[in-house]
Amino acid sequence: MVDIAVPGASRSWRAVLAALAASLLLLLAACSPEYDWRDVRGPGGEYWVQLPARPATMTRRIHLEGLEVEMTMQGARVGERAFTVAVVPLPGPDAEAAGMTSERILAAMREQMLRNIGAPPTSPTQAVAVRLVGADGREVGKTQLQAVTAHGTGTHSAMELHGRFGIFQGHALQIVGIGPQLDPQQTEHFLESLRLVQQ
Repeated sequence: MVDIAVPGASRSWRAVLAALAASLLLLLAACSPEYDWRDVRGPGGEYWVQLPARPATMTRRIHLEGLEVEMTMQGARVGERAFTVAVVPLPGPDAEAAGMTSERILAAMREQMLRNIGAPPTSPTQAVAVRLVGADGREVGKTQLQAVTAHGTGTHSAMELHGRFGIFQGHALQIVGIGPQLDPQQTEHFLESLRLVQQ
């Protein structure tokens, strides 16, 4: 076989190969396994959510507004960024009668998360729709949670928080992405993946 040399061909092929290599690198970056999303159900069956890595689950006693409650948290980390969902059983009639209302419990959860990054505890909220699903996973309606976006101050100035807080079926619930330089697209994916299971 005789090779036919075409003037300038090798240079143009090098340019094509360089462009292909650059495109491949961009594609690999977009498909980075850093965020390995997987469907996870809440330990008590209260919700479905997608987490970006293998989840960890823990239950611990915390104090909210002077009331000792058990918070069950499920989440995953990507580097310094944490993505978590937490639920707290609401107080019984005695606590309600003493003024420890569901709204106060929820406000205390929100303020505690904001305090963790040095953000003002009165950061504004906005109502957002969240999907309701049945036990089989099919959507049956929507409910509303309060969305909060906040940035840290002082020594926490690099931190940011994107979360949603609400009351659902006898629980106060929060879903939060927190950390430095949160990826807006990945954080929104996490928040939008939340589905509350109607029981």
